[in-house]
Amino acid sequence: MKKTFLFVFAIASATILYGQENAAQTEYSQEVPTESSEELSAFNIGVLMGGGSLIGVDFEFLIPKSRLSLQAGVGISSFGAGFNYHLKDGINSSFVSLQYWNQGFGDNHYASYMGPMFVYRHKKLFQCGIGIGSIMDKGPLWKDLTEKQQKVTTALLYNIGLYF
Repeated sequence: MKKTFLFVFAIASATILYGQENAAQTEYSQEVPTESSEELSAFNIGVLMGGGSLIGVDFEFLIPKSRLSLQAGVGISSFGAGFNYHLKDGINSSFVSLQYWNQGFGDNHYASYMGPMFVYRHKKLFQCGIGIGSIMDKGPLWKDLTEKQQKVTTALLYNIGLYF
């Protein structure tokens, strides 16, 4: 029940943010010309990218003539993937995403997460994201480091970095 509530809350928040952005764009549409990007891919590098690694990279590919994109990434000790919906046309716009993160490998596996995330992208270079992930799997490292937190079922997902 908690997972469903958190997922609906995240989607509703993203919808409200999109509605506010859309209203502001309509109000000021004569003053600020809109810009559409012809780029179909983006390369991201930063903290907690690539599946939640300390330093990671993601590659994102926009599906032509749509606002949907796919993303995959790796980090020092992680990997991840995402299915994204951009709020505006173009790869350089903010988006809502369904993310999968896997932190650690083998005996150093910490946990795997899946959940919604909102990623803000400035027109050029800067991006940051925040979301909530349901813990899909706890690895051996989780059990070693968090003995008293065995009942935790969700985690905060966030990242910050640059995109090109």
